[in-house]
Amino acid sequence: MWLKLRHLDMVQALIGIRAGTPRGVSRGSDTSCETATRADEYLGCPSVIVDMAVIESRHMIEFSISTSLIRGEASRLQHLFSLSDFKKVEIGFYVEETLPLVMNLVMKQGLSYGFHDPLPRLPTYDYPFLTDSDEEKRWRTLDSMYRTMETAVTYGAEYVIGHIPSVIWEPRPALSDARVVELAHNSCSQLSNWSRESGIPFVLENVGPNPYFFHFDAFVGIMRAFPDLEFCLDIGHLHLMSIYAGFNSLEFASAMAPYTTIVHIYNATPEMYRKYHHVPAHPSQLPQDGWADIAGILGCVLDGQQNDLTLVFEYSPQYPADDQYLREGIDWVKGVARGGGPISRE
Repeated sequence: MWLKLRHLDMVQALIGIRAGTPRGVSRGSDTSCETATRADEYLGCPSVIVDMAVIESRHMIEFSISTSLIRGEASRLQHLFSLSDFKKVEIGFYVEETLPLVMNLVMKQGLSYGFHDPLPRLPTYDYPFLTDSDEEKRWRTLDSMYRTMETAVTYGAEYVIGHIPSVIWEPRPALSDARVVELAHNSCSQLSNWSRESGIPFVLENVGPNPYFFHFDAFVGIMRAFPDLEFCLDIGHLHLMSIYAGFNSLEFASAMAPYTTIVHIYNATPEMYRKYHHVPAHPSQLPQDGWADIAGILGCVLDGQQNDLTLVFEYSPQYPADDQYLREGIDWVKGVARGGGPISRE
């Protein structure tokens, strides 16, 4: 089985070309390839044998940043892109009148992009209600997601993200685990149909709390029932859910890794989330101080990775962080994802 590669430089990255013969590649007796140093030179040499088992064990990892950091301020897009060498952006929070300007700037940068529901932003927006027993609320959410899918088709977005389940803080007498799972399946069936019809993946993002839908078994059940759908692991939501419901976030990340195509990167504690929402990730944030174990969670996802991954830095503007702090965190996460391990926190 051959790995589908998107770019020639990705071949080079996968086979790990450095000085000499890379891992997974062996040369035959033809010395014309002895000086090959680029992927196209290796792949053009008939005597080069590429161990596809090695290449197939690796998947692409891309880095992206969300417009959540600047909210609806289109004038700050250039600054957002300057924080790192991003080739992708996740777009949300823009009203219908501003979106064409934003898309024009993004396309001029040559960036690829995904969309986060709701896009365009609705005049009023509450928590998503994909698993709400109130049919009016549930279909209002589905209508928003359909509009975002339509927008994605118009602009050629790579994916659309939406939250699941509905946020419920306290148990309700009329609800049960089985009923909420049934509602989730009803909504996801519709999303799966739209995804197939549009050719654009719909990506389900974990959110909470919800006392009836929080364990990874519920999420795995959805992913198995609707293989057209993909999963976004939101690290901040996961950490807060694990505190609220008392489960192990690393076990959750491991269970969802085979379905995960996107990871939302930011940090949170209950207090900091209430105050600042999505706090920029930084190596100074220690798990023993109540922060999410970003390096550990990412390690679980990468260990079980079965898809190309996009790691999206999804920050909020409220936290008082300067550009140096933001770049330190971005570089740290990139190092973890590329196998360099956590940067020393001392």
